[in-house]
Amino acid sequence: MFRSSFGRVITVVIGILMALALVSVMLADDPASSLWVLPWPLLGAAVTWAFMWRPRVVIDGQGVAIRNPFTDWDVPWGAVKRIDTKWALELTLERGTVTAWAAPAPSRYGIARITREDIRLARESSTVGGGIRPGDSVHSVSGAAAHVTRAHWEELRDEGLLDDSARATRSWSAPAIAVVAVPALLAAAGLLLR
Repeated sequence: MFRSSFGRVITVVIGILMALALVSVMLADDPASSLWVLPWPLLGAAVTWAFMWRPRVVIDGQGVAIRNPFTDWDVPWGAVKRIDTKWALELTLERGTVTAWAAPAPSRYGIARITREDIRLARESSTVGGGIRPGDSVHSVSGAAAHVTRAHWEELRDEGLLDDSARATRSWSAPAIAVVAVPALLAAAGLLLR
């Protein structure tokens, strides 16, 4: 499984700050008059969780499962046409692309960290002119996810085991939407009823 460790750290920090905000409202001189504020820290924590903690990429024998903030993609190996890492891990399908929020490419300074080992480990489909993009470095989240994805995909392709009729499926994540929508609705109601 691939996740952004930075996203997890940010989620914990924001969660602690939002918990402190809730405590400070509850300890106010007149907490009843401040009840309309309570949903806002919950909303901040929920949005941070959805965008920074929830995203992940899971690679297995069946394909690639991409969990973005509000959508879930299940991409069988046969549905993958191309794997790229320009901005993040991106799977090109017959009808569009799927970008993994959990595997962003490194910043423009990431090129300074590319080593000969990165180039040596690069799969054939990731090299461009004898080099690689910063997002293909196995020391970055996008590069590590792309490396494992390409290894599985190229192995199946070379053995002729890809099912070209396979299709990716996208579904909305009702729990993730609810975790953000409920405090958002409560915050809006608090503003209206204030």
